[in-house]
Amino acid sequence: MQDAFGIVVFVVVGVGALVAILSLFGRARLYDDIGRGSLSIGDDRDGAPAGPAPGDAELLAEVRALVEVRNARRIAHGQEPLDVEAEIARQLRDLPG
Repeated sequence: MQDAFGIVVFVVVGVGALVAILSLFGRARLYDDIGRGSLSIGDDRDGAPAGPAPGDAELLAEVRALVEVRNARRIAHGQEPLDVEAEIARQLRDLPG
């Protein structure tokens, strides 16, 4: 039983060392890509945005939904309701760009 334990220990250590050496040389390129992506700094990219910019209709629908939710919350808290159309116009006017 003592002889088998020594053999098992040496075999496990040997196989582990062999796997460590193979992974050291075989996966060098895998670690080169860590930290690189669409949001990383210092990569040479064309500067194009990641996704499509929202269109006018989509932007208007999102702003309208947000204003309507805010208005519903104000009404639920007993506050004076907003003029939804005027608030949408103000929100769109205040958008940057």
